[in-house]
Amino acid sequence: MSEANDTNVPRPEHPRPDFHRGLRSGVDWLNLNGEWQFEFDPQDVGVREGRQDAGAERFPRTIRVPFCWESHLAWGTQERAGNDDWFSTEAYLDPASVTKDNYREAPRHTIGWYRREFTVPDGWAGRRVWLNVGAADWDLRAWVNGVEVGAQESGYLPVALDITGSLREALQPGVNTLVIRVHDPEDHSHQPIGKQVSNWYTRTSGIWQSVWLEPRADAHIANVLVQPCLADELATLTVRVHAPEGAEGLAVGTELRASTGRAVAGIEAAPIGDDGEVRIAHEIERPIAWTPDAPHLYRARVCLLRDGAVIDEVHTQFGMRDIDTGPLGEDGPTYVRLNGKPVYLRGALDQSFHPAGVYTHPTDAAIKRDFVLAKRAGLNFLRLHIKTPDPRYCYWADRCGVLLMCDMPGVGYEGYSEVAKQRWERNAWGQIERDFNHPSIFSWCLFNETWGLGGRAYADSAERQAWVRECYETAKRLDPTRLIEDNSACLNDHVVTDINSWHFYMNDYEQAREHIEEVVARAYEGSRFNFVGGNLQAGEPLLNSEYGGIGARMGDLDVSWCLRFLTNELRKYEKVCGYVYTELTDIEWEYNGLYNYDRSPKEFGYDPALLLGEEFVGFDAPPARMVLPGASVRVPVFLRPSTDAASLERRLRWTATFIDRVGHEEVIARRRSLQHTKRGERYVEVALPRRPGLVRLEATICDEKGRPAALNFCFFEVVGNTLPPARSHAHILALPVGAGEAVFDAEPERGHVLDEVHLIAGRGDGNITWTFDLPDDLDRATVTEVSLLVELSSTRPGAPQTSADRWPSTAAIEIGGQPAAIVHLADQPADSRGALSHMNGFRGRYGQLVSAALSGEAALAAVDGERLEVRISSRDAVPGRGGLTVYGSRAGRYPCDVTLRIAHR
Repeated sequence: MSEANDTNVPRPEHPRPDFHRGLRSGVDWLNLNGEWQFEFDPQDVGVREGRQDAGAERFPRTIRVPFCWESHLAWGTQERAGNDDWFSTEAYLDPASVTKDNYREAPRHTIGWYRREFTVPDGWAGRRVWLNVGAADWDLRAWVNGVEVGAQESGYLPVALDITGSLREALQPGVNTLVIRVHDPEDHSHQPIGKQVSNWYTRTSGIWQSVWLEPRADAHIANVLVQPCLADELATLTVRVHAPEGAEGLAVGTELRASTGRAVAGIEAAPIGDDGEVRIAHEIERPIAWTPDAPHLYRARVCLLRDGAVIDEVHTQFGMRDIDTGPLGEDGPTYVRLNGKPVYLRGALDQSFHPAGVYTHPTDAAIKRDFVLAKRAGLNFLRLHIKTPDPRYCYWADRCGVLLMCDMPGVGYEGYSEVAKQRWERNAWGQIERDFNHPSIFSWCLFNETWGLGGRAYADSAERQAWVRECYETAKRLDPTRLIEDNSACLNDHVVTDINSWHFYMNDYEQAREHIEEVVARAYEGSRFNFVGGNLQAGEPLLNSEYGGIGARMGDLDVSWCLRFLTNELRKYEKVCGYVYTELTDIEWEYNGLYNYDRSPKEFGYDPALLLGEEFVGFDAPPARMVLPGASVRVPVFLRPSTDAASLERRLRWTATFIDRVGHEEVIARRRSLQHTKRGERYVEVALPRRPGLVRLEATICDEKGRPAALNFCFFEVVGNTLPPARSHAHILALPVGAGEAVFDAEPERGHVLDEVHLIAGRGDGNITWTFDLPDDLDRATVTEVSLLVELSSTRPGAPQTSADRWPSTAAIEIGGQPAAIVHLADQPADSRGALSHMNGFRGRYGQLVSAALSGEAALAAVDGERLEVRISSRDAVPGRGGLTVYGSRAGRYPCDVTLRIAHR
């Protein structure tokens, strides 16, 4: 499919690959994206003062379409955009006063005027010219050469205006002037707004999708809806025609082609009915199914004929796929089915924001990249969160093979009125019609968490519940090909739904385990759980549609640890047909994404795709626990999908790795098989060492080529204070971190486990000193080396998850007053590798295992006395960063205290 590729025009591709009259830019359509003259209108005087007919001098600014005026891309400052900068102050009445602390509430501009000139291509003579705006938030009015050509509430829906006729002819030969006024009021209670609501993310105002001109005949095709039925090998096209002078003499011809270009079906012509519609059913012999693994698309060419001559032509595309629900196996729980086969839904919440463009991706490739990242993370679907998307978002989901659950954008939390209901319905039914042909969409979610329905009061409102039921029934009538969810529930308040969804956010293993267990136990046909108004469950698929351990307002913390144990608990129960992790990317001040806001990767300590993939190995055990030395532990193992458990077990390997108190690492068990109880339950049993340390139990499933396909792990902290026996000719001494004296510019953090300090973190320049009592039996004259072992990192504010944003420092180590080493500390990482910190309240922070040594005369000088002092000093490697964190045996990644080894002859 060829498309325009003008690098000087932002978003040059055709905005509607699912509905277009040709893709030749400047011939079949004219892209109006790019620089427009612009000005705000804070006093709303523009119409009264005649700005619609004014010259360029009344539009002193320049804005880039199609980017909202809150975005960096609108003003050419996109190089500033990133994880820490995601809005432009140009959108505010007082730009100098706006910061990241107040940008969501600061007074902003609500009216903007756009102006540009255009020339109608010569080849369009004799046809009507239509102005298309993909979406503008919120009210749009347009003038051509000073003549008003139309007005419409948009928000999320497309605007299409015939600009060739009005009270008098608007278009002129040669150069024409187009002026557009957009008003985005502060109207959360009556305006579908989604996550733009003031206490969430950056608002979107003005034009935020592409603007283009298109020639059409007087009578033309208004829409084409393709309803596939893979089981019956049938594709039914409903063609709607705009025929202002009646349908007499009009007919529709259609042709279907596979992605290879091969024609698979066609019809000469079918007359238009009195209602302006025609339904055409095409049989497709041996149709190719659309699936996430093989997202095959068919193309449809639809022609409108008058007395046998083609007067309009539209192209669309669709996929042959069926969506329904049914049992897993013969008598298993109910699942969502794709093409008659149950599919375990592995999804993430997608807010579909971008730091450079807010609601608009900077390029078409950036949209595609989000789906590539989702699949790279092991996901097969995304829940598009309370936003009607750019049509190319759905297009790339179709092409990349990512299933979509699409939410309807709702009004503010408490917004409920006749105006709000009318606006919500207009947007929802328009969204269904516009995006009907996208095979990736398997479900429409009408409301999110009772936003716009009254919150907790919704459970007691029969009138509002009745309206939601009506909306559900309308959606089912408009789109019988998809599942409909009434309300993505966080307050146990479904009324009627095809999916029994629920949300939870918990960062405590025991709490989450008990919660999921309870939900599963209460999910059965006839149960009142998760429903209100006397409604009962009817055996709908049980889907977790939001979960996570790091909530929206918790700051930048590691998600790798909670993602593992929460996903493990969800997959333990086959009654749960899938999940939606919150979320695909960080967004603004919310840091729970699989990726950063700028789409750069985070470090997990494992590949998330091995946890989030279709094949799964699970441990029915806590993520980490304390055990005594020499204990034997039994860990139950479950495999998913259970229908393929025998094959999965055949490809499974497990390993137990032990790190002792002096950093020595060894594999203590490695097996190619699981053990089984008499009842057939699978488990791993490991005999733990008789000395303290840390054990990581890891299980991996490989594919038929030996590549890892699934992974899981858990930890055992073997507690105790015994050091491993020293080898001959050596003394090993250890001091707890808390024995050190810390001196820093600011009071250092001293992290406790029970009554003992196991972490000291100092900001800026400073030092920590430990004093060792040397053994009485040490023959100082025979000492050959004195070495130090300690786990160190820099100290940065908080405990952000490891990523490319490093916080470097430098540590200088002195042993016995002698300089022993200068160590570069790249970062203060925090992810699943910091198991001891996660267990003991240090938020996953860990360091690198550092060794420093003195030998020869320096070693002899260091031990010349009854005590030996070790000092570690921090020096900033980068101005404003640096610091020093020292981890003890119950913090960080390694179960080591501050350990000294004295070697002698």
